[in-house]
Amino acid sequence: MRMLLLVLLGVTFGWGSAGAIEPDQLTRIHLEAIGGGERLAKLTTLRARGYVRIENRYLQFTLLAERPNRVRMETHTLDHVIVQATDGVNPPWQMDPRDEPPQSRLITGVEAREFAADAEFDDPLVNSAEKGYTLDFAGETAWAGRPAIRLLVTRRLVDSFYLFIDPETFFIVGKQAVRRLDYGREIKMETFYRDFRPVAGVIMPHRILVHADGKFLHETVIQKVEPNVPLPAGSFTRPHLPPVPTKRPPGSGGLQADEMPARVSD
Repeated sequence: MRMLLLVLLGVTFGWGSAGAIEPDQLTRIHLEAIGGGERLAKLTTLRARGYVRIENRYLQFTLLAERPNRVRMETHTLDHVIVQATDGVNPPWQMDPRDEPPQSRLITGVEAREFAADAEFDDPLVNSAEKGYTLDFAGETAWAGRPAIRLLVTRRLVDSFYLFIDPETFFIVGKQAVRRLDYGREIKMETFYRDFRPVAGVIMPHRILVHADGKFLHETVIQKVEPNVPLPAGSFTRPHLPPVPTKRPPGSGGLQADEMPARVSD
């Protein structure tokens, strides 16, 4: 039924060639392809579990997400858990228990912008204008050996990247961007979205591969997704840990304020 609807939409919007379709028309077809606006609106929270493969290492993770742009990622290693999160309002933050003393710190620069963008609950083609995206048709091309429609996406006139849409399913199957490092070097980042499955009626990729300058960087595999689950209060809020008392250097003499003896009244 959904494929028939996509064919009808393609006929309605003049889908004879990719050049005949406007970006706003393409976003409408994409929205229907991934489940439709009604199903998407009913999906408000997610809890996902899976693993990230980096070379021969496998790291388990737990992801909490809440509409419109709150996310918490907990990456589990052998002996500790690294947390990265954003509440959608304040700058994203992270916490590594190996830090001495333990403390949360802000994520800054390019990493912060990318984390905030990735925290959006819906993909860039859903309500794109409301989220500050502009879309431009960038031609037909090939992606991972298959035909694809390429869109140039610009976010709030600051960041830009390409999205690749499968012309048969209208799923987003790829993303290409340039990451500019602090010391001026540029790296071409390519993201491949695969293994699409429904979650509460909404189609989502469950396998994501990332390449940097054509070389494999890491793979994310989502093994389980729980939709519309209650999330613990404060999951996305940056913790403010008490400051560590300042210790006086050895041999400095005198007493610190907190070492002064209590005054005894007469």
